[in-house]
Amino acid sequence: MPNKIYFVPETAVTWRDTGGTELFTATSLGAAAGRQGAHHDFGITAHARRYAWRAFLKPGATRVVGEVVRIYLKTSDGTHPDNDDGTGDIAVSAEDKLRNVAQIGSIVIDENAAVEMAASGDLELSHRYGAPIFWNATANSLSATAADFGFDMTPVPDEIQ
Repeated sequence: MPNKIYFVPETAVTWRDTGGTELFTATSLGAAAGRQGAHHDFGITAHARRYAWRAFLKPGATRVVGEVVRIYLKTSDGTHPDNDDGTGDIAVSAEDKLRNVAQIGSIVIDENAAVEMAASGDLELSHRYGAPIFWNATANSLSATAADFGFDMTPVPDEIQ
């Protein structure tokens, strides 16, 4: 009889303005601008290669249904990051800096209200360091409230029983 493989989520790595594992200050992110969270060191020892990610935000006072905020995951081996904007919680210097960074999803403005909007997905991480990037491709600034933004990566290793 074959073994069952169970989904066993572990503790999430979180990016927040305050109280997260890593710092990510995406408040008041302007139109056609981006913000990168601080790099997280996933370590050199054994860790999950599969992660479930979830990004959330609130749009600002003006919204247009159908516009998007693109979500990227910047990775590094500690020497060669996907772009040269640094490893901390920092503004993305130009949209061109995202050309070599993997876009993992997007949050679509789905209603004309200042409510939380989220997107999620799965990814494989084969790198030591990682950080989310939000690129505001809308025509308007996002919320100015710190608690309105975040990104989570939950390790989901397979467990054979």
